[in-house]
Amino acid sequence: MQKLDEKTLQKSIRKSQHCQRNWDVSLEIPVEHVNALVTAVTECPSKQNIAFYRVKFVTNRDLIHKIHEATNGFIVDYEPLTVTTNSQVLANLLVVFEALEISKVSLNDPNRNMETRTLHLGDHQKQNSLETIRTDQLLSIGVASGYLNLTANLLGYSTGCCTCFEEPKVKNILNLEYSPVLLMGVGLPNQTLSRRIHHVNHDFIFPTKSKQKIELEFFK
Repeated sequence: MQKLDEKTLQKSIRKSQHCQRNWDVSLEIPVEHVNALVTAVTECPSKQNIAFYRVKFVTNRDLIHKIHEATNGFIVDYEPLTVTTNSQVLANLLVVFEALEISKVSLNDPNRNMETRTLHLGDHQKQNSLETIRTDQLLSIGVASGYLNLTANLLGYSTGCCTCFEEPKVKNILNLEYSPVLLMGVGLPNQTLSRRIHHVNHDFIFPTKSKQKIELEFFK
């Protein structure tokens, strides 16, 4: 890990937006770094500290390759429709975010907030609570994945997120109880290749898309 100063922080933030497509899987992420990544996804904020999701850390290469085969959804061309797999998931570490079924959120703590109370007590506002909890759940997973992404990059790793996968297949491969909603590869890049070259098919180069401008305004 580099010394954390403003320049390093800015560099890590910018690097974290770039998807890494190939990896050096001969190396391993040390335990102390894995522990930091675990802390990032389990101790980050969520609405009233509700556990909206579960997280799987996968280093088993057989499982990772099976999951990779279920990501055949990156569109290469539209006419005719041509797709390829998302090789960011072939990283040294694959992190899988599993969203709890809404009816199970805070089941053991129904009075955590008004929405969970309404949901589990069967109030007439139950539908509104379902929608609110679902929104809070997706926001929480977004925050957790953001923490994971930035923490990994600050530690010197590269990352790549993937939502283009066959959910039933991934669920079955990992024997998950609920639905996986986000995959993130974390690892060490193959230093001999451009980050955009497919990990398996070196003839394919993923296109790059420039960051769209985010409007910003200060009120002083």
